Amino acid sequence: MVEDKKCGYLSPKALAIAVGVLWGAYVFLLGIILAVFPNAKFFWISKEFLGILATLYPGYASTALGSFIGLFWGFICGALGGAIIAWLHNFALEKYCTNNK
Repeated sequence: MVEDKKCGYLSPKALAIAVGVLWGAYVFLLGIILAVFPNAKFFWISKEFLGILATLYPGYASTALGSFIGLFWGFICGALGGAIIAWLHNFALEKYCTNNK
């Protein structure tokens, strides 16, 4: 890969950590909020959405332990997604940046 900073390359590691932390925190807070307020329904907080995530993340539930399990799975999925996005972004820039020097 060309290491030309003006081309706008993304760090896959940095984006993986950032997206992993954000998605993990959201999944964790979703579980905690629904544990305290089981009938809460606003924005992206609902039992239906938690149910969808629970089918994807084994052990995830609206309990304290289930929220920590969701935090783990959310971080892993967010980190993988962030790394893939950065890799695809850098891959797309490679052709553009090498042709415009």
